[in-house]
Amino acid sequence: MAELDNAAVARILEQTADLLEIAGADKYRYLAYRTAARNVRSWPEDVSTLVSEGRLTEIPGVGAKLAAAISSILGRGSFPELDEVSAVLPPSLVTLMQIPGVGPKTARVLYDSLGVSTVDELEQALGDGRVAALPGFGAATVQSLKEGVERYRRLGERMLLADALPLAEKLASEIAAVPGVVHAEPAGSIRRRKETVGDVDILVASTDPFGLARALRQMPIVADVLASGEAFHRLQTAGGIEVDVRVVAPETWGAALQHFTGSAAHNVALRERAKKMGLKVSEYGLARRSDGTALPCRSEDDVYRALGLATPPPEIREDAGEIEAAESGRLPRLVEVGDIRGDLHVHSVATDGRSTLAQIRDRARDLGYEYVAITDHAERLRMVGGLDLPALERQWEEIDRLNADGQGPRLLKGIELNIDDAGQVDYPPEVLARFDVCIASLHTGWGQPREVATARVLAAMENPHVDVIGHLTGRILRRREPISLDLEAVVAKAVETGTVLELDAYPDRLDISDVVVRMAVEAGALISVDTDAHEAGQMAFMRYGVWQARRGWARREDVLNARPLEEMLRLLKRNRRV
Repeated sequence: MAELDNAAVARILEQTADLLEIAGADKYRYLAYRTAARNVRSWPEDVSTLVSEGRLTEIPGVGAKLAAAISSILGRGSFPELDEVSAVLPPSLVTLMQIPGVGPKTARVLYDSLGVSTVDELEQALGDGRVAALPGFGAATVQSLKEGVERYRRLGERMLLADALPLAEKLASEIAAVPGVVHAEPAGSIRRRKETVGDVDILVASTDPFGLARALRQMPIVADVLASGEAFHRLQTAGGIEVDVRVVAPETWGAALQHFTGSAAHNVALRERAKKMGLKVSEYGLARRSDGTALPCRSEDDVYRALGLATPPPEIREDAGEIEAAESGRLPRLVEVGDIRGDLHVHSVATDGRSTLAQIRDRARDLGYEYVAITDHAERLRMVGGLDLPALERQWEEIDRLNADGQGPRLLKGIELNIDDAGQVDYPPEVLARFDVCIASLHTGWGQPREVATARVLAAMENPHVDVIGHLTGRILRRREPISLDLEAVVAKAVETGTVLELDAYPDRLDISDVVVRMAVEAGALISVDTDAHEAGQMAFMRYGVWQARRGWARREDVLNARPLEEMLRLLKRNRRV
C-alpha cells in the first residue's frame, strides 16, 4: 500500500483509542494508544524510517506491542486490536466524538439505541425527534447537540496545521527531487500558517510537466491520482488526505506563488492597486495593461516591487494593514523560531508529563535553549496529581542538583496554578514567592457568563506572584469552544499589571489566537510562546506557536522568552516594579 505519514499513523492510533473507549475498555489500554499517537505525530523522523531501521521503540510510549501495531499499520493500514474492535463498533462512530458535547458514553448510547454512527445520521435523528425521545436527552441536551453538529460542519472537517504541514512538506520535498522541477512549495493557508486548514495545496514550477505527472503516480505517499492535467493534479494520500498540485512555468513562479499564498482579501487589494498603476497581476503573471507587455515575476519580490511594495511575510497577508505597511516601509521584523531562548511551560513526570527533568533539559539543550521552566500542575488539580508542598520541595531539590552540574540549560522552578472561581490561585504567598515563574490558567468554568470568567482572570492578574496567564481562552481547536472573555479588558489589565499573556504552542490549542496576539502587542503587553509540552519531544511544537505569533504581528521584542535568561527574569512581574 502507499506510504503513510506520521500524522496518518497517529490518526489510526487515535481512532483505535476512541473505539476502545466507546467499547468500555480498560482506560490504560486506550490511553496508551493516545500517548503513542501524540508522540508519533510530534516525532521528527518518518515512522517508516524507524520501522526499516528497527528503531520504533525510540519513540516515548512505544514498546514492543505498539511497535508491532505501527508496523502493521504501515503495512496494511490496520492491526489486530483495531480489527477486533472494528468488528464490534463501526469506525465511523469515532467522528461523533469530534462533536462538542458527545463523549464516549453518549456515542455508545446513540449507536446502541438508534444505530447512529455518523454525523449525518445524528443530524437526521436530531431532526426527526428520535434523540429527544431517548431517556436522559432533554431539550437542553438536544439543543446542545444540534449546536455541536453545526460547529462540526464549520470547523470539524478542517485539519490542524500540525497535521497538514508535515504532509505538505514531505510531498513538496519529493516533488522537488523530480527532474525538471525548479521550485515546489506548500501554498495557500498552509504557507500563511493558519491554525487550521481546509485544503492542502502545493505549487510547483517545472520545465517538464508531463514528466512530473508520471512521477506523481509513482510516489510512495500517493495512493491515487483523482484528477490529472498539464497544470493541475489532485492526489489522494495513503492517509486519505486530498492534495492539489498546481504546476506553472518557472518564469511565472513569483506571480503564482504570490497568488496562491495571499488570502482572497489580500489578493483583491493587490489587484486593485495594480489596476491603479496600469498593471495587471494574476496567477498567470504580471503585465502592463496598456500593451500587455509581460514584466519579470520569477520571484514574489519581483511582483511586490513592481507594485511599489516591500514583500510582506506570508503569515500576515490578510489585508489587515500589511499592504499599507509595505508601502510606507513599516513592515515589522517578525519574531522567528531562532529568536526563542527558552520554553516557559513544560510538564514532567511529577504530574501528567511523561519525561523526567533530565530528559527535558537534554531536549532543551538540543534545541539550543538557555533555559526551560518546569511548570507542573499545582495541588488543586488533583486529577493529574497536582503537587503539594513536600512534592514541590523534592522537585526543587532535583532542579538544584541538575543545575549545579553546570551543563545547562538552566532549569527554572515554575508551576501552572489553577484560577478558582474567585480568581485566587493555589498556595500561600510565601510559597508562590519561591518560584522562578508562575503561570496561572483556567482549568474549570466552561460555560460561565462572560463577566464571571473575565473577573476571575482579572483577579488572578492582580496577584503579584502571577507572572503569566496560560492558554487564556482554554480552547481546543475543532473540539472545545473558547471561554467567553472580555479580551480587551484582559489585555488592558496585562499592560497595567505587567502580566504576560501566553501563546500556547500546542497544535490543537494555539491559544491565544492571532487576533488577540495583535491586540496585545499593539497595546504594549508582552507575550510568551510556550509549548505546554507533556513529553520532551513535544517541545518541537514551538514553531507552531511562533508562526501564530507572527500572524499576530509579534516582533522579537514582544516575546518574553525571546530574551536572554537574565533579561527575561528581570521582566517577570515578581522581579520588577510595575
